[in-house]
Amino acid sequence: MTLMISSQQLIEQIQKNVEVPWQSQRSDGFSDGILFGSGETTVTGIVTTFTPTLEVLRKAVSSGKNVVICREAPSYSRGERAPAFWRNGPAPSKDLLDNDAVWRAKQEFISRNNLVIIRFFDNWDARKTDGQLRGLSCALGWNSFHVAPGSGEDAYDPRNVYFRLPTTSLSSFAEGIKRKLNVHGVRVIGKPEAKVSKVALTHGLLLVADAERILRELGLDVVITGDAVEWEAGPYFQDLVTAGRAKGLVLLGDEASEEPGSGEMAEWLKGFVSEVPIEWMPAGEPFWTLPQAG
Repeated sequence: MTLMISSQQLIEQIQKNVEVPWQSQRSDGFSDGILFGSGETTVTGIVTTFTPTLEVLRKAVSSGKNVVICREAPSYSRGERAPAFWRNGPAPSKDLLDNDAVWRAKQEFISRNNLVIIRFFDNWDARKTDGQLRGLSCALGWNSFHVAPGSGEDAYDPRNVYFRLPTTSLSSFAEGIKRKLNVHGVRVIGKPEAKVSKVALTHGLLLVADAERILRELGLDVVITGDAVEWEAGPYFQDLVTAGRAKGLVLLGDEASEEPGSGEMAEWLKGFVSEVPIEWMPAGEPFWTLPQAG
């Protein structure tokens, strides 16, 4: 007998297995759950991804999968919400989005192909295990380098972000990350020759308040994160390096730091969803860089 599951039943399975009280409190219109599509749609396959770009959506359709579970929503805020208030700011008006030709074409593709877009962000992050950190740590091959190893899932407590690695130069360290993640847009603050070993690994957007908390760890050399507010966190780390309080900051790019967590999410889903195939489809690094002169 062929097993079938609807997109609403999939949501219910996720809620049952996430092991935290389900929250849906965003006022921006992008709470966890079905953003686009019907809960009655029969699932033919599941794709996990950082952000459902049009390319990801096309690949999902080509592979016969009609449900996309994403960290970021498929539409655009168009700068209507300030970054500091991204969780609580109002959603872009429907008229604003409907008059955007780019979004209109994307929405037509979603409707034409009967796709279901599910956002899974706040409840995924509310789990005891930081799935984003675990995915990124695994991608880097750092699983055995936790400063406080813990046991099992405890090793990926959201507060356990510290790793001690073989000592190397900041330049070689950043180059190793670039190679392991196969990304191009890595940016670094600090002296290339500085010797580093103890690092903090984070993902997504790093605010100065987050950096202050992370840097309370004694002997910390480098913070690795996705992105930072350039006019705030940039000078903050420049001053830290000058003052001798830290040796560097490594920015991977938001997508590069968050995407491995979508791979981790796919593996987590496979633990209780057996009716359909599940595949991680990376959105891909959005930037390319010019070769260095000389």
